[in-house]
Amino acid sequence: MVESSSGERIRSQARLAGKVAIITGGARGIGREAARAFAREGAQVMIADLGSSLDGRGSNAGPAEEAAAEIRAAGGSCQALAVDVADPEQAGALVAETLTLFGRIDVLVNAAGIIRAGSILDLNLDDWDSTLRVHLGGTLNTSRSVANHWASVEATGRRLINFSSDAGLYGEGSYTAYAVAKAGIVALTLSCAETLDTVGATANVFIPQAATRMTASIPIGELPDSDRWTTGEFDAANVPPALLYLASDAASWISGQIVGGWGYEVHLYSKPRRARSLYSTGPWDIETLFGRFRQALGPNI
Repeated sequence: MVESSSGERIRSQARLAGKVAIITGGARGIGREAARAFAREGAQVMIADLGSSLDGRGSNAGPAEEAAAEIRAAGGSCQALAVDVADPEQAGALVAETLTLFGRIDVLVNAAGIIRAGSILDLNLDDWDSTLRVHLGGTLNTSRSVANHWASVEATGRRLINFSSDAGLYGEGSYTAYAVAKAGIVALTLSCAETLDTVGATANVFIPQAATRMTASIPIGELPDSDRWTTGEFDAANVPPALLYLASDAASWISGQIVGGWGYEVHLYSKPRRARSLYSTGPWDIETLFGRFRQALGPNI
């Protein structure tokens, strides 16, 4: 049992003992809570965080260094690197530095992200490009760099966990770029699962929900389960349990799936499937199709 600089009593259960984990966006919010939880469970952690503003502007190494120092003070093993994961060269350097410091990489958690408002009517194209660059480009860059390392060294028990959002599944009119980027991360992760199985890794999407500086920037009425945000249930500290499971050896059976973890809930999302179909014995007669379309398919919408 050890005590952190903040007086927190921490006991490691060692569920991630011997593992090395990179957590992007690990300086604040959910990423920081994940880094703390991973370290408590015995992992050596590399926090990768540029320290930018919520909309992705600027940089500051301070938050990542502070988070890493807190973990070390609590008896954990953690280093920090200010890195722009949207830059392929910096993402590659992150992987190389982690290998230099820790000798291996077992888990990659992509939690880094930004948010900028804008609907299809007023979306600024710079906001669009910047949002996709960080979320989708950053996730691709780190995933590709780590995957190529895994392909070069035989091992098992590896985990790729990419953060998405309900917005990426259902859309979000006021945050179009964010929703599209998160949808892309789902497709990217599911596309990786079969390939990564050949290098001893699983690949899963993780959808968290927590009170962070990102959600604080959104009017509470626009948040899901808006009546629950003032109860404390959505504290970011409540997110990591399901994430820890996905990173552990116990999760070897689950890959190519979408899992949600927030508050006191864990969810497995169903993948899109055909809900109902119309068939014809030959090329469609337009009048017939127009007559049947709503009657046959409408009840499922």
